[in-house]
Amino acid sequence: MKLEGKVAIVAGGGQGIGEGIVKCLGEEGADVAVVDINGDIARKAADTVKSMGRKGLAVIADLTDDEQVTRAVQETVDFFGKIDILVNSVGGTSEETGQLMAEYAASLGDVAVLPPYMRYSSEVWDRYYELNLKTHVMMSHAVTPHFMKQRSGKIVNISSDAGRMASPDQMPYAAMKAGDISITWSLARALAPYNVTVNCVCPGFVYTPLWARGATGRLEAVRNAKAQGQELPERFRRYATEDVEGLTPYEFWLKYIVIPATPLGKEQTAEDMGRAVVFFVSDDAMNVTGQVLHVDGGLVMR
Repeated sequence: MKLEGKVAIVAGGGQGIGEGIVKCLGEEGADVAVVDINGDIARKAADTVKSMGRKGLAVIADLTDDEQVTRAVQETVDFFGKIDILVNSVGGTSEETGQLMAEYAASLGDVAVLPPYMRYSSEVWDRYYELNLKTHVMMSHAVTPHFMKQRSGKIVNISSDAGRMASPDQMPYAAMKAGDISITWSLARALAPYNVTVNCVCPGFVYTPLWARGATGRLEAVRNAKAQGQELPERFRRYATEDVEGLTPYEFWLKYIVIPATPLGKEQTAEDMGRAVVFFVSDDAMNVTGQVLHVDGGLVMR
């Protein structure tokens, strides 16, 4: 019960990593506002908190919109009376953005001869920025006056290992996650005089809906190319000699993506990220700020 009496707002808390964070905060005694664009999953996560005997609030908001960001924070303050903790867990990419990428790549003609980052149009870059970085910046801006007034607060940004690695296949995503790490450092320095700590968690391999879509698409591409006797695209050639028939997307992801890349040889869970967040927002970390913690099975060691 490290967080008894604390109020947390989890942006993007309805599913995936955010949902795991909501669960872990509730288990440690926090009351939680779950902010998500999808009302059904936000209410479900808030109900999980209530089932633990805590207070839970579902707030439906598109956090790429400045006015809705302000409203989400104000609704939380109106309901709970304060905010002690902000977790920025919005991120990833939408299916719509994926479709835009596919259409743009098709318009380029023979993309096989182009570097992978050429598949991303200006519009796609904008969408990655709005979802993965702008949301974190604006939510942090919205809670800052409350934290300054009470002279306390905790912010945790959920970034990614992609922000610390060369990622030509997913350059916009990696760039925004690197930006998330950078704003963590800047916010930590700026807010330290107000007794506000700001830290960052970089997840490794967590089978979220985003990874499920990615694994499904990669598996289908490999199967189709093999079935038609085509040479695999360069980024898929490591699977050329592998038997992927009969595997589910999750099994393919775990066997051929996660285990070979991870020193500990296993996936991570949303609750792994939740426990890292609990550490950062508890009194155990009262003198920890501006830090980046990789919860990734050893994928990044620095």
